[in-house]
Amino acid sequence: MNTRQKVEIDGPKFKALLDDVQKRIRDEDPHELDAYRALFRKNVPFFLRSYVAAYLLRQASGRLGPRQRPSQVATLFVSIGKNRKVFPRDLVLFFVHGAQLNKSNLGDIKILENYSFVEVEEPLAAKVIQQLDGSTFRGRRVSVNFAKKRSSETPEDYTFQSEDNLAQVEE
Repeated sequence: MNTRQKVEIDGPKFKALLDDVQKRIRDEDPHELDAYRALFRKNVPFFLRSYVAAYLLRQASGRLGPRQRPSQVATLFVSIGKNRKVFPRDLVLFFVHGAQLNKSNLGDIKILENYSFVEVEEPLAAKVIQQLDGSTFRGRRVSVNFAKKRSSETPEDYTFQSEDNLAQVEE
């Protein structure tokens, strides 16, 4: 006779949580995560690691889940990026402390090599720019402005197969 109870797990919610965790891992400092991995390996026996991970996910599923994004957002350009060893949590703190925002006022953060994009609730965007533009972050002056949309017709959009096609495009 089976005495185990059937456990109901919300599969789509669990998948969304795992997807969110995997997305966040890509934005984290790999050296810090390696330190946690080393502690995990040192303190959790090999055959219990998957159970400990499952337990932690079960605990987190009630609290975390995918972040709620603001409904109306404006994307801001920030003049610092990966080359300054900036991570999303650094920009969150910069915006929270520098512009007196809540984390819930921020949307997605995209950090590129030399600059970043941060989504902010649209009604707050102008205030954030006014407060943060020209401020210093880790000893460097930071520019914060509204992000400009890419033009739809960039040279990469065209493929030239012959000089005749090139002449037609130039006309």
